[in-house]
Amino acid sequence: MEKSKDTRMQLLTENPWKLMLSFSLPAIIGMVVIGLYNFMDAIFLGNMISSVAMTAEKVSYPFTLINSGIATLLGF
Repeated sequence: MEKSKDTRMQLLTENPWKLMLSFSLPAIIGMVVIGLYNFMDAIFLGNMISSVAMTAEKVSYPFTLINSGIATLLGF
């Protein structure tokens, strides 16, 4: 209960730009990690397996982004 009061007071008194940055930072970090995950997949698939596997990974990437965007929106 005390935490929600503190957050409410913070929302009413703090600078909006500072709050926007502090509240969006976890989502930004999560999306960067997802991008790095895709980058590492591309390195592995391109060097180790084949170009067909690389193509399959690139075709499925938009679905991964949609899934992670919805999960970030819902707070998972």
